[in-house]
Amino acid sequence: MTFDRMRRRILKGLAASGLAGIAASSGYARFIEPFNYEITYTEIPIRDLPTEFDGFRLVQITDLHHSRIVPREEIARVIDLVRGLDGEMIVLTGDFTTARRRYIEPCAELLSALSAPEGVWAVLGNHDHYTDPELTARALARAKINVLNNANTLIRRKTATLQLIGIDDWSWGATDWARAFKGIDRRRPSILLSHQPRVFDMEETQGVSLILSGHTHGGQVSLPLIGAPARFAKEFRYIAGLYERHGTRMYVSRGTGMVGIPVRIGARPEISVISLRRSTV
Repeated sequence: MTFDRMRRRILKGLAASGLAGIAASSGYARFIEPFNYEITYTEIPIRDLPTEFDGFRLVQITDLHHSRIVPREEIARVIDLVRGLDGEMIVLTGDFTTARRRYIEPCAELLSALSAPEGVWAVLGNHDHYTDPELTARALARAKINVLNNANTLIRRKTATLQLIGIDDWSWGATDWARAFKGIDRRRPSILLSHQPRVFDMEETQGVSLILSGHTHGGQVSLPLIGAPARFAKEFRYIAGLYERHGTRMYVSRGTGMVGIPVRIGARPEISVISLRRSTV
């Protein structure tokens, strides 16, 4: 065999194996990882948390994005997984759909299967505003989901209370801080539901014990060595996981859905289980 002939055969083999690798990676990113839900467990210390809430278990769902690329069957799978997690409270941090009004009510209808001893609570995200915020809020309310639209409430256990606050989407200018925090005692433990993690940097959230957010999808694509390219954008500075500053902690869930390109790679969809722990520091 001549050198040129051998070279052509080797290059052809390398090309074939490369194409096979690309095809396998593409198939994984499109059909496997987007629906390979990871249930994460995180314990978060809360200063001066009442003993009655020590070990309190919240389950967070975010960024469902019911749409053509996230079908009804996958929303139902997520809900079935959540129902098996025995959350004492369920929180939904926005982006129920992506861009089409026709998906709002079917998504809410599926979510109506959720229940928890301390209720199911929700805030809206940027895509809910893009689609139809009023219809989304009404559909969730009909599904017996409590929408905290710049509002707060008290979760009670015996004589102890935990402050729960929800803000409407900051990026759409829908946040009303004064209304959301009306009556809140900044010296006592509080949890803030905010679709946008960017509020972590804002003066208004100082003193909040814990912020639960979504929005980022963990970048949706995270590459070896490089990480998630999206993290270089200011909007995605807090891309996933737990952050802490001056006593305020924030957990950013990767969420379960997709938007834009129908792939996930290196950023598995996430259902978050948060356990609160009493701390004195």
